[in-house]
Amino acid sequence: MRIFLIDFENVHSEGMAGVDALNDNDEVVIFYSNNADSISFEMMHKLMFSKAKLSYYKIRRGGRNALDFQMASYLGYLINACGCHKPTDVEFFLISKDNGFDFVIDFWESGNINVKPKVKRFYNIKAVLGQEKPQKIKAPSQKPIPEEVSEIPVIVETVAQVAEVAQVAEIEPVPVVFQATDLIERSEAEIADDVAQLLSQSNSSHELYISTVKRFGQKKGVEIYRNIKSKFFTKKTG
Repeated sequence: MRIFLIDFENVHSEGMAGVDALNDNDEVVIFYSNNADSISFEMMHKLMFSKAKLSYYKIRRGGRNALDFQMASYLGYLINACGCHKPTDVEFFLISKDNGFDFVIDFWESGNINVKPKVKRFYNIKAVLGQEKPQKIKAPSQKPIPEEVSEIPVIVETVAQVAEVAQVAEIEPVPVVFQATDLIERSEAEIADDVAQLLSQSNSSHELYISTVKRFGQKKGVEIYRNIKSKFFTKKTG
C-alpha cells in the first residue's frame, strides 16, 4: 500500500502527475489552502479516472509553513494508524519540493523511537512510479567574498565635508587645498610661531579663521582657531 501526501501549495497540479497510473491499493491525500486551490482541467480529468482513493484537506488557519506543519502532523497520525510499530508494507511519499520535509524523514529514520516507517520525498507521483531516487534541492550558491584590499585607503575631505565640520563650529566653511608640507607634523614650538604670526597678520576673526584653516588644514585649523580666537579679541581690545 502506498500513501501519497501532496503539498499542493508547493507543487500544484504538476506534483500529481502520474496519479492516473495508481491502483486501488493506493491513497492520495491533497493538502491545499486559499493560496493554492486551483487545478488544471487536465489534472482534474486524471483525478476523476484514477483508481486511487482520494481525500482533501484544506488548511483553514495559519500563516507561513502552516500547511507543512499540518501535513507532517497528519503523517504521524497515519504512521500510528497503519500500525508501523510492526513490520508493514505501507509506504509513505511526501510530494513536495520543500526540502524542509527531509527533517521529518530524518526523524522517522533516526531510530530514537520504536517506529521506523518507510517515508520518502519526491517532486511528483510520476517520479515515485519511475523509482527515481528522491532529489535534494540544491542550496543557492553564495557569491564569493571579495579579497581584502591590501592598499591603505586615502581619505580626502570634500567641500561638503568641510562645510559640515564648519557648521558644527558655527563658522564659515573654507575649501582647503592641502600642500605636502601640511602633512608633516610640526613641533609645538613651530606651531606656536605660526600661531603668533597668524595673530599678528589677521585684521579680523574671519581672516584669522581662514588663515588658520589654510595653514593647518580643516580639522586641526578649526581646533587651533577655537583656542586662539579669544587671544585675537584680547589683542584687538587691548
